[in-house]
Amino acid sequence: MDEDTFGRLKEALSSRYTIERELGSGGMATVYLAEDLKLHRKVALKVLRPKLASALGPDRFLQEIDIAAKLNHPHILGLFDCGEADGFLYYVMPYVEGQSLRDKLAKEGELPIVDAVRILRDVVDALNHAHKHSVVHRDIKPDNVMLSERHALVTDFGVAKAVSDATGAIGLTTEGVALGTPAYMSPEQASADPHIDHRADIYAVGAVAYELLTGRTPFVGNTQQELLAAHVTQAPEHVTKHRESVPPALAELVMKCLEKKAADRWQTADELLARLDELATPSGGVTPTGMLPVGSAGGRWKVGIVSGALVVIVAVILILVLIPSGSEVTLDPERIVVSVFHNETGDQSLDYLGRQAGHGITQGIRGGGDFVRFTPWEVALQSSQYVQREAEAGRIRDVVRALAEETGSGTVISGAYYADGDSIRFQVDITDANSGDLLGSPEPVVGSHTATTELVTNVRQRVLGYLAVTFDERFGASAGEIGRLPTYEAYQEFDRGLELLPQYEYGEALQHFLHAFELDSTFFTALIYASVPIMQERRPQELDSLIQILEVHENDLAEYDRHWMQFLRGFRDRDYDVVLRELSHASHIAPQSRATYLHAMFLELRNRPREELSVLAAIDPSRGAMRGNWLYWNRKAFAHHMLGEHDWELEAIRQARELYPGEDMLRVPEMVALAALGQIDEVNELLFAVEDWPHYPARIVGRELRAHGNLEAAQEVFDRAVELLRTLPAEEGTGRGNRYSLGYVLYLAEEWDDALEVVEALVAEYPRERDYVFLLGA
Repeated sequence: MDEDTFGRLKEALSSRYTIERELGSGGMATVYLAEDLKLHRKVALKVLRPKLASALGPDRFLQEIDIAAKLNHPHILGLFDCGEADGFLYYVMPYVEGQSLRDKLAKEGELPIVDAVRILRDVVDALNHAHKHSVVHRDIKPDNVMLSERHALVTDFGVAKAVSDATGAIGLTTEGVALGTPAYMSPEQASADPHIDHRADIYAVGAVAYELLTGRTPFVGNTQQELLAAHVTQAPEHVTKHRESVPPALAELVMKCLEKKAADRWQTADELLARLDELATPSGGVTPTGMLPVGSAGGRWKVGIVSGALVVIVAVILILVLIPSGSEVTLDPERIVVSVFHNETGDQSLDYLGRQAGHGITQGIRGGGDFVRFTPWEVALQSSQYVQREAEAGRIRDVVRALAEETGSGTVISGAYYADGDSIRFQVDITDANSGDLLGSPEPVVGSHTATTELVTNVRQRVLGYLAVTFDERFGASAGEIGRLPTYEAYQEFDRGLELLPQYEYGEALQHFLHAFELDSTFFTALIYASVPIMQERRPQELDSLIQILEVHENDLAEYDRHWMQFLRGFRDRDYDVVLRELSHASHIAPQSRATYLHAMFLELRNRPREELSVLAAIDPSRGAMRGNWLYWNRKAFAHHMLGEHDWELEAIRQARELYPGEDMLRVPEMVALAALGQIDEVNELLFAVEDWPHYPARIVGRELRAHGNLEAAQEVFDRAVELLRTLPAEEGTGRGNRYSLGYVLYLAEEWDDALEVVEALVAEYPRERDYVFLLGA
């Protein structure tokens, strides 16, 4: 696209999208990375080639796109928007932080067999859903498969059909517009057969599978005409000729996809999917090499293999325990974490200095604005304490690398302080965690142990000055902006509040934060943290007072804190566009912060689960702030539930159950996922094993069963709940909680008169209890 045309495109879409850069182009369209100005998210914006757009016309294009937009499946990349602007036809999809299958093949060539089967299964699963809705893709190829985490997503449903109709009717092939992709085109497409059905997609899956397993397509030709002719007239070489290790069952599956006659192929994607599911299990013929049974190696090797395996296992355990692995964690070199400084004075009463120094330096860094990404002190403190415990237990050797991995930070500021006569000496190190190299050490700071606030202030100024000279002068500016450190007494109160916050002691934590601000009226960070328990405990008047104080001193706040203040204002005013925008900005500065988790939560509340999953994907639930927080998994599972992706919902919640086997609250979302999938026997097995199941799970699970058409199973749950609640001992059954549960379950069981009697009695006794009043209204 020339500059004039590109400028016209940017102008035409400027009210909705800001186009940032081109991501790639193909025979049908050019794809751009863009910013959705209304919803503040990155999107992939595809613009049809001008001649193709002219041939299609907006009506035909939008009709086909509309068909595709109705597809809703975990392995189909959905559509956000489409339209026509100044002659440009475009459609908008989520921007996937990953790579295309084409990119992966270009880098790696043939793939491991297990990976190939997994990707194929996802693609066929998507096609199975589309075919059941009478949608044929017509252009399955590696370029149209995106890889995100461990899953494959198929793109561009509906586009290929509109294009092929236009090319066939108007003869655009002579103008260079692709009618499909010759390397993956079925014989009926290659010969322009007008009667093409879903089995053309089956053929294309075979061609893609062939390339995944061998690194080459079934046919190779110098021209498109040669490739098209080969699909119609030539038999492909057997896949095992190019890779002998392909299991026979998988090889035959691929070759059956590539049969010339559609009637000789797999007849449905459902049939093919079932076979891939079989192959993906150990008994199905695609057992990963590392899982081969010992006996398969032959009798004389058994003893050696077993004893050798024990040695290897012990060695691997030692490596995993003692040397933190960096292979699974991406460390952002531009994200900084400051650790708790180690107390080497021998005086435990000075332990707080290590926390105050770490927090003081973090406060200085957070004043730098968007140019630097930092780890909030709350997360750094929690992570430092975890790493120190593991190091003391002998499970970690390199504490700097371990802290970097906990927080995803590529730059670590750490150090220690020592007794130096009547003084204290601080030593600071700045480390590149990716290489392990020491980037530098500011000159040590020495000060009196009776003037610790001044001492820590000097440490912070020295570190920020060093960062300004060595890395970026804006660090020096932030040192001036953030002002002095809080008084000793104020910081002690704040530190105590931080200890209580992760223990959910919100009321007590709030008192410490507010007292810290009372002791030092310039300590605005204490107010930022006070907002968390205020929101948790729903204290609107206190929140309004807090916001008013912050607004008066807005110019004294660090950039991150200003975004947080704007978020609080949006939350108070119920302006959720502001809430999401400000949380997004705060998350950009501090990706692993509480702001990121709140961003995901508010996306859920605004019914935007796909974006919520994208935000959650940026958080590592096994490290840092999310370590030990099972609510992360609950949120992820519910987002999949909202999207109807119940397989993924169940996968997420079972991951959580493995990580937190003693967390009873996770049993209910697992039952909900099973109910949505219609796995009634498993639902009942779990449900009837819960001692207090009539109180809550029965209502939720029964409703989910009924929502998915399992009316008999739902009624059985409601009836059983009513029976058990009515037979509770008198001292239990008369409790208001059990009476409310009984009324609710009677209502769900459609026993209207009995439900009304129970709930009217509750409302008469507790007229201000809104749950009872709401149920009475229902």
